[in-house]
Amino acid sequence: MSRVTHKSVVEEQGQRTARSTDAYLPKVGHEAALCKKCGALYRNKRWTVAGEEAGAGNLAKVVCPACQRMADNNPGGIVTFAGDYLLAHEDAILNSIKNIEAKSRAKNPLGRIMEISQDKNVLTIATTEDKLAQKLGREIFKAHRGELHYRWSHGESFVRVSWFR
Repeated sequence: MSRVTHKSVVEEQGQRTARSTDAYLPKVGHEAALCKKCGALYRNKRWTVAGEEAGAGNLAKVVCPACQRMADNNPGGIVTFAGDYLLAHEDAILNSIKNIEAKSRAKNPLGRIMEISQDKNVLTIATTEDKLAQKLGREIFKAHRGELHYRWSHGESFVRVSWFR
């Protein structure tokens, strides 16, 4: 009887494959860096909100993945809210969306809303991360019910979230 083992995928000549093919992930090279556009701090392989430690030391000046996505106009997620219910509760839903983004951004400064556009009874939001798009849809669904659908893109970290009521 043979035993199945779970080994990581190995490329040519024994090199391990990259965890993600996302072009917006930071490249290896800097231990600590500061985004020159938004001020986010990169340290210990994580982006955080820059605090007092941002001024200390000699930090490399880079552009964070969220600022790069915004400059390229390449969202990580699109959320669409639609229906007559949206028109009746537009202010409450927009306030909830802004509060959700603010809470999320305190934990992860790369999750941002890029653009909010409205056409009649359809509200469209572009986000820099797929996780923020999912969270916006999920939280509005929890508060207002309706129908919620997710569509993920294969091979990329992109999601389309649709909410209708």
